[in-house]
Amino acid sequence: MERRWKTPAGLVAVSGAIVLVTVGSAVASRITTFTVSSTLSNRQALPHRIHWLAGPSLPPSKIREVDFLIDGRRSWVEHSAPYTYGYDGNYLVTSWMRPGRHTFTVVAVATDGRRATISTRAVTSAPGPPPTALAGAWQRRNPTATQGSAEHWILTVSQVGWRILDPGRQQGALIDVAYLSPALLEARGGIATRDHDSRENNPWCDEPFEPVRYGWQADADRLTLKLAGPPRCDGQSRVLAGEWTRR
Repeated sequence: MERRWKTPAGLVAVSGAIVLVTVGSAVASRITTFTVSSTLSNRQALPHRIHWLAGPSLPPSKIREVDFLIDGRRSWVEHSAPYTYGYDGNYLVTSWMRPGRHTFTVVAVATDGRRATISTRAVTSAPGPPPTALAGAWQRRNPTATQGSAEHWILTVSQVGWRILDPGRQQGALIDVAYLSPALLEARGGIATRDHDSRENNPWCDEPFEPVRYGWQADADRLTLKLAGPPRCDGQSRVLAGEWTRR
């Protein structure tokens, strides 16, 4: 009768012959699982703005992308570490979201197709309104426009933040703004609501965004913005600082 047995080294002996049994590295890699963490884990409620980062257990060389989903819709994707919602240094700003409970999910995708997922259910609150004198739409002539041109920057101030559209309305910014006093405000990082949307974030200063302060004065028809500190973000102050008229 043919005899077979396993040796401690993983060899199989058949009738005196030794046969080596191997497991391909690609197969072993697919069998091994990995995990991903989220800095929103265990939070019951979210503040107005918060850093949201993901941490896959695999090294960056093994990660193809990390997706950030809100209520099942992909709102941001990262292809390199650090894996953060919004550009590096920015925040998840919740002012654009309906107040209530939402699901915040991270999906890490490995280079071999494996996925790791983690979700958090947390409550967001309604943002406070901007000062009454600031609220609404404003316009300012494009500083680089030629004489006689009707091109204007458009600034819309709401409880979500400040939305700035260029004269061609092809690109823009949606930024978080804090009102520090009756005459001082701070323009902060870009607000991301959709994955790398051309009318959101902050094209002047994305990774990382440094807050810029402005003094402001407004009446029914005119808004004046003046730098109240270092400009920091290249080009932003050239657009914002100056005279705006009610649109």
